[in-house]
Parts: sequence; structure tokens; C-alpha cells
Amino acid sequence: MVVYNGDVRDPDQSASHRLRQDVLPEVRKSILTGRLKPGAKIIESRLATTLGVSRTPLREALLHLEREGLVRSDLRRGFTVEPLSAREVRETYPLLAALECYAARTSAQFLAPLLPALGRVNAQFRRARSARQALELDTRWHDTLISPSNNSRLAAIMASLRSTIRRYELMYMSDTAQLPTSAAQHEAILEALGKHDMKTAVEALEANYILGMHVVLRKMGEE
Repeated sequence: MVVYNGDVRDPDQSASHRLRQDVLPEVRKSILTGRLKPGAKIIESRLATTLGVSRTPLREALLHLEREGLVRSDLRRGFTVEPLSAREVRETYPLLAALECYAARTSAQFLAPLLPALGRVNAQFRRARSARQALELDTRWHDTLISPSNNSRLAAIMASLRSTIRRYELMYMSDTAQLPTSAAQHEAILEALGKHDMKTAVEALEANYILGMHVVLRKMGEE
């Protein structure tokens, strides 16, 4: 037994707790990065072996991810990765756009010092050569833009929504021909912010999200 701050704990229980904490983000990452494909059946024994864990912590992680909407369970089929959904795209992109516009408006006076950094990230984004690199740079750009808002609740909500659209954003970024258009929209936002024209900046920011939504919907065969 080990004593932590006056509490007696079993080292095996502590190790088991850490194991459970590690499994959830690893499985979530596999889904969000596309290693586990949308609609794919999850073979628990195979995935547990890949992760080097027993099926118990894996099952707990899958049940948690079902509550997050990333997997679904069926008594006969077991767990499958949640398929991509046009409805989810239509619901999430405008909501995320509205929240980011709100964050930008409420922290307008603090944005000017960030413009050089945002410009550098956008230049890297324009030159990205893979979907994952482009997505990470695009995420960094948007995170930097909202960083002065200093609203932890807003940041948590937006982080959850970004996680929701990550699979769709990878679909968007997989077509690198789209990147110059997105980069140009970022530049328009920065130009407006440099002129202290928040109205134009917010309109351009919303247009950036709406473009992404429409491109993704077209790739999914939707009008």
C-alpha cells in the first residue's frame, strides 16, 4: 500500500486508474484522425490487443465515447464508429462560427498584438502538404484568434465542438486545392482586424466556416 496525502492507496488500483485515463484519449484520437473509419465495426479484442489493454478499460472508454456521440452500440453488432452525418455538419458549423465571432467581438481590443503571429500561422497553413498538417495549423490559427477572450466556459464549449467536426475538417483539408481559398479568407479577417473593422472581420470569419460547411456537404454528396 502507498500513502498519498494521508490516503492509503493500492498501487495496482492507481495503475489501473491511469490505464483507464490513457485508453479513452487514445481511442478518441483513433476515431477523430480516421484510423477507425466512420461506420466501421470495432473489434474489441483486436483493438484491446493493439492498445495493450484488457477489454474492461476499453469497454469503459467505448461507453464514454458513445455518450460523446463518436460511437454507437448494438446488442447484436457491438460497437461501431458513428457514421458521418450531414445533419451534424449543418448543426455544428454555424454554431461554432457564432461562438467564435462572439469571442472575437468581446476581445476586439486585445487582438492587434496577435496579428503578426496569426499571419505567420496562416502562411504555414497555405503551404501545408497534408490534411493533418493543414488541420493542425488551421486549429492553431482559430485557437490563437479566440485566445484573448479569457472565457473558460466558452473555450470548453468550442473545444468540444471542434472535436465534433474534426473528422469533417480532415475531409475538407484532404483537398489541398481548398487551402488557398481558406488562407485568403484568413487574410481578409486579419486585414479587417488591422483596420479595426470588426463588422467586416466577423462577417469574413463566419464566411470561413460556412464555406467549410458547404464543401464538406458537397463531399458527402449533399447539396
